[in-house]
Amino acid sequence: MKYLCVLLTKYPDRFARVLARLSGQGYTHASIGLEDGNRFYSFSFRGFTEETPDKLRRRGVTASRCYRIPVADRAYRLVEARLRAMAACRADYHYSYVGVALCLLHLPFRRKGRYFCSQFVAELLSASGALPLRKAPSLYLPNHFPAELDGACQVVPSPV
Repeated sequence: MKYLCVLLTKYPDRFARVLARLSGQGYTHASIGLEDGNRFYSFSFRGFTEETPDKLRRRGVTASRCYRIPVADRAYRLVEARLRAMAACRADYHYSYVGVALCLLHLPFRRKGRYFCSQFVAELLSASGALPLRKAPSLYLPNHFPAELDGACQVVPSPV
């Protein structure tokens, strides 16, 4: 059995503060990592991004929570392959501003090659079969993950 890590973080920047107010406070960013916990993947304003705990600390993360999800080898390989493919073609992927706005309005929206952070994490978890989700990936904000993950997996010390 292998593990995936979902890292929820809170940033101090203006967009994060607005998002926190609109979505009920708490976490403002979500990323996913493989079992080593040293590198996480997500979407930022620059598109597909690789993050390390050091990079997150330098960006001023003020709070974080890390979930360790046990997954079957097949699900792990699917996530790993998808991350590798996206990293190789990162110029094809962009941040979905429209997706965030529609998520706040509870309207599902999917556009090829465009994601926001929590949509990306939710889609990987759902598409790989790692974790059954209650709603469409495009309807997840970072604050929605604790309701899905608490009790279903282990909270581990955050690397940030």
